[in-house]
Amino acid sequence: MDRTATHHRLKVLVHIDPNMERARIEVRGTVTAANIRALYIIARRARTLLPGREIVLDLTRARAVEEAITALHDPAQLTKLSGEGTSEHPCRLSILDPRPGAAQTHGAHPRVAHPHGAHTRGEHPHVGARPKEHA
Repeated sequence: MDRTATHHRLKVLVHIDPNMERARIEVRGTVTAANIRALYIIARRARTLLPGREIVLDLTRARAVEEAITALHDPAQLTKLSGEGTSEHPCRLSILDPRPGAAQTHGAHPRVAHPHGAHTRGEHPHVGARPKEHA
């Protein structure tokens, strides 16, 4: 068993607006080159569910290796994820980078978060939270 794989599991929660106008994919854990494919799959499924709508990949509560952030911001990858050129209704894709200092950079300088077209509407941290159980 690869012990490093267990240390880099992702927790992903997809929030969809009640009027189906926007999806926010909230990611927690450490994003690496090995597990980034899972985020691509989830983003493409959200795009299929909400064609032409806004999709936000929210990494503000995650950590990431520099290679993974660079791959996410690759123009060819962004075009592919948004469906631009291959879909009648490409989505509006925004990526919210991990907070500065949260990135695992492997000796490089941390990358400053620059949301690409992201909106800072009132996010509700309690949305999707599980109710506490009483003893």
